[in-house]
Amino acid sequence: MGQISKEQIKKQSESAYNQWCNQWRDHANKHSAYEMKSLNDFENIGIGRSCILVANGASLEKDIDALKEAHSDIMCCDKTLGTLLDHGIKPNYCFVADANVDYKKYLEPWRKQLGGTILFMNVCGNPRWTQESWADRYFLVNEDILKSEKEFSKISGCNNLIPAGTNVSNAMLVLLSRSDNTARKNFFGYDKYILTGYDYCWHPGGNYYAFSESGEGKHNYMRHAYGVDSEGQLCYSSNNLIFSAKWLEQYVSTFKLPVVQCSRGTLVPLTKQGVLKDHMKYNYKSEDKKIVKELQVDLAKLTDMTNQLQNKMKQISKDHFYSFLGSL
Repeated sequence: MGQISKEQIKKQSESAYNQWCNQWRDHANKHSAYEMKSLNDFENIGIGRSCILVANGASLEKDIDALKEAHSDIMCCDKTLGTLLDHGIKPNYCFVADANVDYKKYLEPWRKQLGGTILFMNVCGNPRWTQESWADRYFLVNEDILKSEKEFSKISGCNNLIPAGTNVSNAMLVLLSRSDNTARKNFFGYDKYILTGYDYCWHPGGNYYAFSESGEGKHNYMRHAYGVDSEGQLCYSSNNLIFSAKWLEQYVSTFKLPVVQCSRGTLVPLTKQGVLKDHMKYNYKSEDKKIVKELQVDLAKLTDMTNQLQNKMKQISKDHFYSFLGSL
């Protein structure tokens, strides 16, 4: 599909910032009233298991029944929350990033069903979502090419930084992985990440969003390009969707992430593809999570001890050097 250049990313970021920065500041300020708990609570929580990432592409309709039988953890984006709850599926996590995602349409009808779901909220996201009774709330700030994280972290008091994604669907994978320019990572530690609803296109006569033909009118006015999907079918896409599709493909391949694309009829086939029902019951030595946590504690103690010993050695060296200078 082609690579995205640094200049393209910068242009996209500048356009969004210039359009929405005032609103983002206002939302970050409102979120400053909440406790800013560390994302470290989730480090390696998924070892030995899989996590299904549910986006809002129309292909989700094909997987909705299978999801009812999933043994995996589930992370959904804002616009898929109600769809899952309507089908008796309670996601473990919900990610909200958009400053303007419609509260009345995508959350209010289900506001009394949130007790089993943890909210991950971009500090610039719609604060009306934050006010509801979630199982828990965690906040984050996007690190982007413009370094805007410095501004929004200062306003909100949130120090949980993650690399910026191009949309909420991509941001879910970024949050779970946290791979960035410094290193390949797998922060949440899941052995496998399974994608459904990651279409980045729609089809003639089909729905734009899952269970929504018009997609708020986008079915027609967002039709910027014609293409062929992973199953060889004619599809439509938009400039933003194409950009996000390229970004996702590049992110997964660059960091060799354990991602399986199960979205059928997608614009992003990825190297590893599969059928959701064949992957969602994955389980392998999940007890290793406890061992890793114990090893992390031991490693932290050793690191602290190493630092203390090095500081003592530096102090002795400095003391002897000053003695040498005094003898001249």
